[in-house]
Amino acid sequence: MNGARVLAVYVFGLASCRVGPRHEGPCLDLPAAFVESGNTAPAEADETWWRGFGDPTLDRLIERAIAGSTDLAIARARVREARALRDSVAGTTRPQIDARASASRNGPSESGAFQRGADYDLYEIGFDAAWEIDSFGRLGASVDAAEAGIGSAEEERQSVLVTLLGEVAREYVSLRGAQREVAIVRSNLVLQRDTYELTRGREQAGFVPALDVARSLAQVEDTAASIPALEADARASIHRLGVLVGDGPGALASELEVAAPIPLAPAEIAVGVPLDVVRRRPDVRRAERELARETALTAQATAELYPRLILSGGIGQQSQKLSELFESGNTAWSLGAGLLAPIFRGGTLRANVRAQEARREQAAISWKATVLEALREVEDALSQLAGEREREQRLTASVAASRRAVELAGDLNTQGLADFFQVIEAQRTLLAAESQLARSQTEVTARTVVLYKSLGGAPPDPGS
Repeated sequence: MNGARVLAVYVFGLASCRVGPRHEGPCLDLPAAFVESGNTAPAEADETWWRGFGDPTLDRLIERAIAGSTDLAIARARVREARALRDSVAGTTRPQIDARASASRNGPSESGAFQRGADYDLYEIGFDAAWEIDSFGRLGASVDAAEAGIGSAEEERQSVLVTLLGEVAREYVSLRGAQREVAIVRSNLVLQRDTYELTRGREQAGFVPALDVARSLAQVEDTAASIPALEADARASIHRLGVLVGDGPGALASELEVAAPIPLAPAEIAVGVPLDVVRRRPDVRRAERELARETALTAQATAELYPRLILSGGIGQQSQKLSELFESGNTAWSLGAGLLAPIFRGGTLRANVRAQEARREQAAISWKATVLEALREVEDALSQLAGEREREQRLTASVAASRRAVELAGDLNTQGLADFFQVIEAQRTLLAAESQLARSQTEVTARTVVLYKSLGGAPPDPGS
């Protein structure tokens, strides 16, 4: 009994002697506000930011993408894989029990210490058990690493979701922008054809030279030539959206081929402070989980330098006659303990520790790099959005002035006070200005999407 007590104390003492590093959340000095924002107020997480565009079609596409995306389905499967691996690793910390049964015919040697005479049968049935005491925390560290692996997989899944939402929104905005450009070109084409018909009539009446008619027709054909490429861009966006939602390239054609306005971006976006981004972005959280995993693996590698204690036991029935196997007198049992300690491994165990410590250092540096890159993406998104908004305002003024110029050039040409080339040039300038304005409006909304993506906004994955 005293020996059993000593063994118990020894066992529990070893189990509490965990070696190696413990994970602590990494720290980094962060600025109080973004340079391009200056707002130090914390932001509330906008998980359904796309609803701010007020476009029901975009809302439906987002919902379909979350439900049907192949990339998201793969990420979900990886989470399930990580959880299964954790369960597998956790199983090694518990006692292992096996059932055994055997039947054999034995023939002893004619000489030797274990002569028994005639051949005999031996029947056995029972259970064997083994349990490795978690001496120095080797098994616990492996479980911690597996748990961190689950966290990493979950954050990777969330990163895929953030990217998916951004891609769907940007592609949808690109589609509406291309459709808007097609509408602008067609509208200008009507104006240019009217001008051509008027000019041809005046040429037939002898009021203008044939050169003016040729110039007008060239402008009409040049404008018409730009439409097929814009329509192809719109169809390509529809195809990409079909794949993003997990259907097929042509699945959304009937739903999206009818033109609709470019979604309007919200006037203000609550950005918050850098700390909000670090807490919210899944790629940053994933980098922290990877650091936790490498820390646990370092502790596991360190524990390999220390002894292992394994308890074993078995109980069963043995008999030379099958009919007597389960009689009480044929019960056999065993209890034991084994200690396995590394003595000489050629330096491999300590080399493994050094290698794992280097991996842990890499993970720490990678976390810092991820944080810095996240902050840069937000700063860039803020700067580019502000610049594009200013560009949109100036292009709006340019379009208004260009329309006025077209009216004036037409009136002056009719009165014989302006060359026809000025009419064509004014119309060409108007088309270019309206096209640039449409692209700028598209880009403002697209840059808003990029900003939301850089902030890490996304709802929890419903498929988790």
